[in-house]
Amino acid sequence: MGYGIAIDQIGEVDLYRFGRSKQIFRGPRPNLKRAYVAFIGGSEPFGKFVSTPFPKIVQKYIHIPCVNWGTPSAGPGFFLKDPVLLEACSNAEACVVQAMDPVALSNRMYSVFPRRNTRLRGVSESLRALFPDVEFDDYKYVPALMRKLQATDEAAYRMVVAEQKSAWVARMLELLEDIETKKVLLWLDMTGSGRKGGLVSEEMVDVLHGRVDRVVRVPIAVKRGKVTGFSGARDSAWMTRGVHAQVAAAVSEALRELLLDAQAQALSGGK
Repeated sequence: MGYGIAIDQIGEVDLYRFGRSKQIFRGPRPNLKRAYVAFIGGSEPFGKFVSTPFPKIVQKYIHIPCVNWGTPSAGPGFFLKDPVLLEACSNAEACVVQAMDPVALSNRMYSVFPRRNTRLRGVSESLRALFPDVEFDDYKYVPALMRKLQATDEAAYRMVVAEQKSAWVARMLELLEDIETKKVLLWLDMTGSGRKGGLVSEEMVDVLHGRVDRVVRVPIAVKRGKVTGFSGARDSAWMTRGVHAQVAAAVSEALRELLLDAQAQALSGGK
């Protein structure tokens, strides 16, 4: 394994550093002086277990370079802390923003590390009061802690989930406001997969509609017993080549419409 990629399965992967934090992203290194479409999100666009993640497939469909700034375990807070990335996203012809998981975000219950948003940094006194019998020092990652909290007290756990969702809506609104270009919100919807917890819901996505130009919902079927962690899987093993192709087709259609509309508006003088 290398940086979350199954090297033995897909071969050597081109990586490079970019942004204020010099975060590692999937290459090739883009030429940002030419027109491009940006993609930001978590492990899903990064494409841990595939040689061709969906941003790269989209590039073949729309014939515009697609820059993949997907980051394993990232939440919206990761991108909000990197002004270099935000500026690069704003300079794109369009930016595809994944509806990242609410778990990977600091809130009033717990905090996460800036570059590894599922790594637990600390917990609040409020969370300790809700779960007095939990040994929080035993947990280094938020997904494992969430599973423990849910198993311990379902009612108290729902209070944690409500806080996760509230923080997510606030940070996603802020992120979308800071990206000053055409925006597509990508929602990988697993609500029909029978999973519980801090998943993105339709109500949460509805709040963001006014900040984006398109919303692309891709329903994802995840079989029970086949995944672990949050957002379907800790390592996004459910993001198979078939799922990447499904996502790419939906995103490409939305981008083609959006870019054509922008081109028509430019030709008409913005009227």
